[in-house]
Amino acid sequence: MKRRQFALAVMACVWALTSGGAMRAQQGNPAPAAPPQFFLGRVSDSMCAGSHQGKAAAAGWTDRECIFDCVKALAKYVLVDQSNKVIPIANQDAAGLPLYAGRPVRISGELKDGAILITRIEAIPAHLHIFHVMTNWRDTPGTRGFLPVAADEARIASTHAKLAMKGPGIDEMKLHAGHVLNALDPSLEPKGPGAGYGVKKATAGATQHLEFATKGEGMTANISAHAAPVSAVLANVARLTDQAIAVAQKVRAATDAAEASKLVAELDSLTTQITAGLQEAQSHMTQMLKGEGLESAPR
Repeated sequence: MKRRQFALAVMACVWALTSGGAMRAQQGNPAPAAPPQFFLGRVSDSMCAGSHQGKAAAAGWTDRECIFDCVKALAKYVLVDQSNKVIPIANQDAAGLPLYAGRPVRISGELKDGAILITRIEAIPAHLHIFHVMTNWRDTPGTRGFLPVAADEARIASTHAKLAMKGPGIDEMKLHAGHVLNALDPSLEPKGPGAGYGVKKATAGATQHLEFATKGEGMTANISAHAAPVSAVLANVARLTDQAIAVAQKVRAATDAAEASKLVAELDSLTTQITAGLQEAQSHMTQMLKGEGLESAPR
């Protein structure tokens, strides 16, 4: 009898330990959360929904101004998706809603009871890369876009190429050729008047992120139409930049003033073409931004 009672007691302890351990394991390792859903569209308001033409046009407002006026009148922020379907937003205090009002966005969150519960709101991927080309990047001077940085560096290079042409002697030509080289590629000449980034690196960054934009989520016909000529211009700028770098190095190695003078004239022509090309690229990109409704978009 005692043996049987002892065996039953042992079995009870084992059961308690194993079941308790299983419960603790379940408590310590909850079921993985469902992955977030993603929604593409444009932030609008529940009063105007997919069209601001009537009210905004009558008042001479932009879509953003119209949305803010409607929200002030107690309308709610909504998402108008790519099929023009209006989806309510559950958490009206979600960070980023006023910032992206009237603009295309990529929202991560969950659809609950027909409304989106936002966990994150950001620019669509295609637009993010356009911003990197034109408005912001993490390691550029002033964290500006690649293209404006390239244009500024090109202007410095062109200025010093012209100064080299005015140089009364070979030493002045070599000095300014070094300044041109610094603005084109500071990895080859770290000292000079440039910002330390260089036309070569900035142009490469603009080219790369423009390509990312054309392949990114949310790419439009407007982006594609302007990206083609910009890509062609940037490819030409990259080629001219390599040529200018080679000529600047020849100026610095020259031993004869007449030889250096001819090279400096070539350098001036190349940097002038580089500057003009980058201005053309910026003009196309400005039109792209306008077509996407991003002229005054936040950085």
